[in-house]
Amino acid sequence: MTSSRGNLLLVSAFLALAPGCGPGGGGEGGPDSVVVLPMTPLETAMEFSNRLSMNDPSCFDLLVPAFRDSVSALGLPPWQIFDRWRGFDAAGRLTEVMEDSSGARTSYFCTIARTQSPAIVRIDFALVEGGWRIEAFGEEIPAEVIDSINAGRTARMILANPQIRFEMRLARQLLDDCSVDSALTFGSPGSAMSHGTSFADYIASLTQEGYEALALSNIRRSAKLQIVQDRATFNIPAVPVELNGFVASWREMAYLSKAVLRSSHEAMQALRVSGTQSEPDTSLDLERLRVLRSSFLEVSDLLETSDTLSATYPALLTTGASEPLQQLLVQLDPHMTEQRGENEAGITVWRALGVEMNGDSDPERVVYWAGNLFLFQGTRTGYRLVWRSYEDYDSDFHSDFASQPSSTPGCREVTFIGNGGRYEYCLRFEGGEPRLLRSELSSTGVGSE
Repeated sequence: MTSSRGNLLLVSAFLALAPGCGPGGGGEGGPDSVVVLPMTPLETAMEFSNRLSMNDPSCFDLLVPAFRDSVSALGLPPWQIFDRWRGFDAAGRLTEVMEDSSGARTSYFCTIARTQSPAIVRIDFALVEGGWRIEAFGEEIPAEVIDSINAGRTARMILANPQIRFEMRLARQLLDDCSVDSALTFGSPGSAMSHGTSFADYIASLTQEGYEALALSNIRRSAKLQIVQDRATFNIPAVPVELNGFVASWREMAYLSKAVLRSSHEAMQALRVSGTQSEPDTSLDLERLRVLRSSFLEVSDLLETSDTLSATYPALLTTGASEPLQQLLVQLDPHMTEQRGENEAGITVWRALGVEMNGDSDPERVVYWAGNLFLFQGTRTGYRLVWRSYEDYDSDFHSDFASQPSSTPGCREVTFIGNGGRYEYCLRFEGGEPRLLRSELSSTGVGSE
């Protein structure tokens, strides 16, 4: 059944296209022309609900292009993707329209019950080519999801589900990647503020190169959070009913993390351009995000310490500073001292060395790919990303990429010479923390830089 407004739009569109309709009829822009106004966000949501009730794939047309393409690629009917809605909540609350460099957005807070999945509590919209389209759905987080008593039960269910276990390990690694990126890039602003310099003064004092380093970090982290959200949405097609709430909160965590980061990035840009500091009010999002992240990390920690079944451990390597990031999925094997991946021409494109670097008897894994280095700290049941490079340190693959004893007894370090032949690099642990050192090679000797 089509909505009355949908019928009105069809009639209006027909009248607008019909030549010479009515008295005085005629040309374009004449007295009988009918202008069809774009749907409001609420009308878009209601129309989506109406088409979904009929399991009509045309509901995908009401999504933003990236979201639409992702769900269309699944080849599944709408009910299998979005579940069946019991009815649309027209008494919700629409937030004010916010605009930034990426466009206009607004959200509709509501409660829409579904047949099997958690209720929809928020619908996010973006303005695309003059029309409002749905960008994301926020789902209700059942109380048991954030109940620490049930974290162990959730971890055990995920442990018994290889696909979800695989995806959760990747999600955790990408979140760790974001944390490492933030710590390395925003360490200087943090240090300046701890010594009494305001963030506004720090941003104003930066060179263009220094500011771009902060901006690129935001873009990289945003792109990795999008990967987390997309994989939780589209790479786990058959979520057990018992895990629906947890996976929904996992998706929500990635979406909210990116939304908060986007707001902070826009505020930083405005500060850089105008000198005016206007902090976005993200207090509610941050509180919700704190609960979501705490729940996710608690289950993730339990999962990774309990996983004694996996023989290899997945790692998703990324590079670049624009969405989407280039990606490479590898399986780290703790039983091999060296792993390689080659292209069709037989040229090594990634390499992983198993090296005991911190003396805990769980060897680390140093991975090279696309000019980047990744350091995975070994644990009893896998690996944890603790450091990586985000720029090309001339660290392309080289035959001298090898390990040697370090000054700490029982530990080793990884050394290599850059392709240019000018620098030698050394990656080691110092004081329990990873550190990359660079020395310039010369004909008269080696000088540290």
